[in-house]
Amino acid sequence: MSCKVGIAFGGGGARGIAHLGVYQRLVELGVPIHCIAGTSIGAIVGAIVAAGNLEAALNWCSEPDWKKLPKLMLETSLTSKALTPGRRVEELLDGLIVAKDFKDLKIPFAAVATDLHTGEKVVMKEGDLLSAVRASMSIPGVFPPVERDGRVLVDGQLVDPVPVAVCRAMGADTVIAVDINPPHSASEKKPYSKFNMVDVLTSTLNILNRHLTVRAFAEDPPNVLIQPKVGGVLALDFRHADRLVEIGRQSVSSNIFK
Repeated sequence: MSCKVGIAFGGGGARGIAHLGVYQRLVELGVPIHCIAGTSIGAIVGAIVAAGNLEAALNWCSEPDWKKLPKLMLETSLTSKALTPGRRVEELLDGLIVAKDFKDLKIPFAAVATDLHTGEKVVMKEGDLLSAVRASMSIPGVFPPVERDGRVLVDGQLVDPVPVAVCRAMGADTVIAVDINPPHSASEKKPYSKFNMVDVLTSTLNILNRHLTVRAFAEDPPNVLIQPKVGGVLALDFRHADRLVEIGRQSVSSNIFK
């Protein structure tokens, strides 16, 4: 294949672990990935695989819940800007991504965030990597905004849930989009009694994500669209990590470019 292939990893919370399975399967099929763009959880996975640390992330997914989930639990201390300071998540990301700067990555990568003052899309492709990823995944109200390069940044899902156009701007001729925020069926509805504040915040963001994705794909459709069947997994429920990786793998057709 002579064309340059880019992959756009979309946002959607814990469901984004399926991105790891998608990427693993693409590598097995010999699909050359020339650039990666990611939003929110897609930025986390994008940074991990661009740094060449896929196996470390897969090993983490296979750990028993009692060992990995405490690293993801929200700290009980409220901050003036969010429900949690996000220190545990930041420590986990630092250990999984390893690379410190965009220039250390093996594959060109861009993370998408939202400028909280202007509402503009901010594409980050250089400088400190961890702060860029943290900005891209900072769900408003759940994690505090990130101050970077004079901007106050929050979750990129607000402006670009599946960054297809960013991949094209990075030089991709063919863009594979991975959308992990499909419409929920009636059977997947969560009972009112089980909703908490975080569920309300993240579900609201997912609704916005869904509408923006449909509109964006209509204006700039990806060359290949992969939609892992991850419906029913809540945004912050990481108990299904191994299963989500396998769902991601199964979503990739062996004749993806035929």
